[in-house]
Amino acid sequence: MTSRLRLLLIEDSAEDAAAVVSVLAADGYDVAEECVDTPAALADALDRQRWDLAIADYAMPSFSGVSALRLVRERDADLPFIFVSAHHGEEAAVAAMRAGAHDYVLKDSLARLAPSAARELRDATARRERRRAEQRLVHLAHHDALTDLPNRTLLQDRLDQATRVASREGTSIALLVLDLDDFKDVNDALGHHAGDRVLQHVASQIRGTLRDADTVARLGADEFAILLPFTDADGAVPAAQKILQEMGQPVVVERRPLSIRASLGIACFPVHGTTAEVLMQKADNAMYRAKMDGGGVAVYDPLRDRQTHRRLALISDLLTAIEEQQFELEYQPILHLRTGAIAGVEALVRWNHPRHGRVQPADFIDLAEQTGLINPLTSIVLNTAIRDWGVSLGTSPLTVAVNLSPRTLLSPDFPERVADMLAAAAAAPASLTLEITEHMLMSDPARSLESLKRLHAMGVRLTIDDFGTGYSSLSYLRRLPVDELKIDRSFVTGLASGQDEVIVRSTIDLAHNMGLSVVAEGVESEAAQAWLMSMGCDAVQGSFICEPGSAPAMREWIARQHPGTV
Repeated sequence: MTSRLRLLLIEDSAEDAAAVVSVLAADGYDVAEECVDTPAALADALDRQRWDLAIADYAMPSFSGVSALRLVRERDADLPFIFVSAHHGEEAAVAAMRAGAHDYVLKDSLARLAPSAARELRDATARRERRRAEQRLVHLAHHDALTDLPNRTLLQDRLDQATRVASREGTSIALLVLDLDDFKDVNDALGHHAGDRVLQHVASQIRGTLRDADTVARLGADEFAILLPFTDADGAVPAAQKILQEMGQPVVVERRPLSIRASLGIACFPVHGTTAEVLMQKADNAMYRAKMDGGGVAVYDPLRDRQTHRRLALISDLLTAIEEQQFELEYQPILHLRTGAIAGVEALVRWNHPRHGRVQPADFIDLAEQTGLINPLTSIVLNTAIRDWGVSLGTSPLTVAVNLSPRTLLSPDFPERVADMLAAAAAAPASLTLEITEHMLMSDPARSLESLKRLHAMGVRLTIDDFGTGYSSLSYLRRLPVDELKIDRSFVTGLASGQDEVIVRSTIDLAHNMGLSVVAEGVESEAAQAWLMSMGCDAVQGSFICEPGSAPAMREWIARQHPGTV
């Protein structure tokens, strides 16, 4: 079988060059040769293409073989190089090998040339494979295997270099830390393969928005960092917004369009810090603030740093709280307006912090969402609510309502978890009401609808909470297997001034036309209750009816105010 051989001949004798080619051709090589005899011609040939083998005369009058070898090695460290010479003598051969040649063949012994060439071609292949493997190992040590972006180690090195240059030249650096929002939901719903696809897509999107001098790195999981040399906060904010705008385009994964959202924090050298470690910490704090505020982008603000540290400490405490069951539930009754009976209670979670005392949901529910702890917290609330009211739930029309988070609703196994909890408490599915918001439904309508259908098929009641504050379409609402709408307290409060009467009345009429009942929350006066009754509202809850209380206190209140209910 003929092997093609790209041969670079460094020879000033056409006759000797032809003899070399003839020997190699006779051994089965399809030789494509080029013959050069000057440094300029050799350099041009090396720059123009890759060669398989170089053969040079050791002693040309105007161009020494050692000089040719040195020129070859400057451009290709692994190219096989054989001297072919008329000079006999051990000294010449030793000198040639010391100069870096792979073999030294005499012109009157060209029979050795073909075996030598075959051996050196094999060795060169092995050298190149070994070098590629070494380069690959070095690359992997400094790059993320999934996205091929620089990893934390390489970013740290580049950030160290950038701060030294900026300090010397008096310039600015911007460091951005980016974290994907609700990325865990993608892995939970579609699997880690889909999550990997999303991460690769995000890496490509970020790279496409940056300059050649910028660096984007993957820090781990769904967190990235962007280093912008010669950039201050005024330049970094538009760059961050451009990244978010680019990421706003849906990505199709597993034949499903996904909207990817992110939060970006920005810290700048030297105003926010002068070392790589401090800049990373401040950018991370700013990212956390952006996530808390929901604004997408935040520049580090030292005035808000103390609040951030407190919230970070709460995150650590929240994990302990879940492990140690530091939560308790209070319940607020829901009054049926037409009959005056108690229709059910809503569960409200409270955190009894060992140092800070009673922590309200507004201070920890978002933290639980962002850290992925909302699912175990929801399980605690559901189990406690069903346990507190399970006995009466099985024998009376009372229901207990529990608020859900988007992450919990979209968890693939959530309906099965609910069924197991109800079965363990011997409670009827219809005794449990799950409250979801419009925003939650619209974050992923297809998955939300699937989960709601499974829950409704079990017999669990479903309520749309805070109705009127979201942007869901009526056509979508008609497809939902829900039983009830809850009018947000902001509209009920607005009744007193007459501002929101039309909205409330229209919502009640809409719900009734769709076959749904209506609950108004935030009722704080007799006038508000009377107004809602006149509009045909089905049920109300709020401080005017009863303040939230523990399960025993609520049972006592219901038994006293509405005998026979429990």
